[in-house]
Amino acid sequence: MKCLNCDFETSGSFCQNCGQKTSTTRFSFKQIFKNDIASKYYSFMNNGIFFTLKELATRPGHSIKEYLLGKRASHMNYMSLFVLLSGLGILLDGYSKVSLATIISTNKEEQSLISNYFNFVRDNPKTFIFITIPIIAFFTFQFYKKSKFNYSEHLILNIYKASALLIISKLIVLFSIITSNISFLKVINQIVDYGIIAYSFWFLYQFFYDENLYSKAGIITRTILSVVLGMLFSSIFMFIYWFITVMILKL
Repeated sequence: MKCLNCDFETSGSFCQNCGQKTSTTRFSFKQIFKNDIASKYYSFMNNGIFFTLKELATRPGHSIKEYLLGKRASHMNYMSLFVLLSGLGILLDGYSKVSLATIISTNKEEQSLISNYFNFVRDNPKTFIFITIPIIAFFTFQFYKKSKFNYSEHLILNIYKASALLIISKLIVLFSIITSNISFLKVINQIVDYGIIAYSFWFLYQFFYDENLYSKAGIITRTILSVVLGMLFSSIFMFIYWFITVMILKL
């Protein structure tokens, strides 16, 4: 059999000289769709950021657990993902018609305080990670000790979770680009807040659920406590850090 590409006498599925398939045939619509469109789309959507976002949207706890246990080739690095999404979030904020501070409060002084704090958190994603994630990871580590994941692994799983929560939190920005109706945006903001809590619960429940380690009631209780306490204490420490930073800059 001669290779159609280099005329080398060959056998088997591939040419030993140039590597081309020996089963090369004329093009057809089926071949174009199967080999060029569908395969490239599948490859594109299952690589790096797109694969990671798809997994975080459909099976977050399961996929990140698999990542920590060794299936890492297709996932985007946890820190790179969070920093990239933070940058996209900053870009998106520039098109908003209404600030989040205006949606949350009607008091001008409160709006200024909230706005300054949110801008600081948004513009310092690595600082946010280094302050809040260790605290959140502390609670998941304490409540799920039987799972045998070490503290470093708890840090990583919570960074992935924070990336997904960042996307959810930006839904309010998307709506504020479309409309400046404060009453409507307040409702959307409440839905987003509930969505953040629900997603956090879903993520951790999927990740840690193991009927051999915890009862269903036990995993629900641990998940609720880790989500609530993690959010509460990480927010407090982040606010304290921001307040101290502001005071130092004023000196």
